Amino acid sequence: MSAAVSPAQTEHFRVVAQGSGIREADLKKIGGEVESAYKQVSDALGVEYKSSGKIEIQVWKTPEKGRALRAAASSATLYLTLGAIDNGLLRHELTHILIDKPLSTAPRWFHEGLAMYMQYGDIRNVHGGDLPPFKDFSFARLDARFGADKTESDAYLYAWSIISYIMDTRGKSKIKGIYGQSGNFSDKFSKAFGVDLRSIEKRSGEIFAGYK
Repeated sequence: MSAAVSPAQTEHFRVVAQGSGIREADLKKIGGEVESAYKQVSDALGVEYKSSGKIEIQVWKTPEKGRALRAAASSATLYLTLGAIDNGLLRHELTHILIDKPLSTAPRWFHEGLAMYMQYGDIRNVHGGDLPPFKDFSFARLDARFGADKTESDAYLYAWSIISYIMDTRGKSKIKGIYGQSGNFSDKFSKAFGVDLRSIEKRSGEIFAGYK
């Protein structure tokens, strides 16, 4: 019986093998990859992971518990499948982890839109198709579309479109000013970006036509 492989420790991560067939060299390589992705996200968003512990990376030989996900973030844990690690997907999941505490009241659309932006960049450079119509758009209605089988995939596109618009028109660096603002999320957003959510709701049709 082979000895258990010791976890690999990096500045921000503890990389742990789940099951046999994973080597120490695999864990160290993954540690370097996730640190690189972490730096990209942290530098872009202007935020660091604040905790007494490290982010845990669980590495599985095959998708964890049979799930087809290559990565999934839950709290401060990432689940990765050996040989199927995608840097863009890492950036997506790390975005959720890094903004979870400093923006604890951020709505689902902001979390997912920002994560999609960090994964792929501006939607116009990647998607290249029309967005489905969204009658009587509001951020509350957008958030309600997440978690529903028929509307969740489109919800990601709407959220990504709005974040692309904000980053493009207000400047990518403005995101770094949102963490120190006071008030609820809407207040923090408007102070950081210089535009309120209500005005974006009113311009949603125009935004979805231009950012798709």
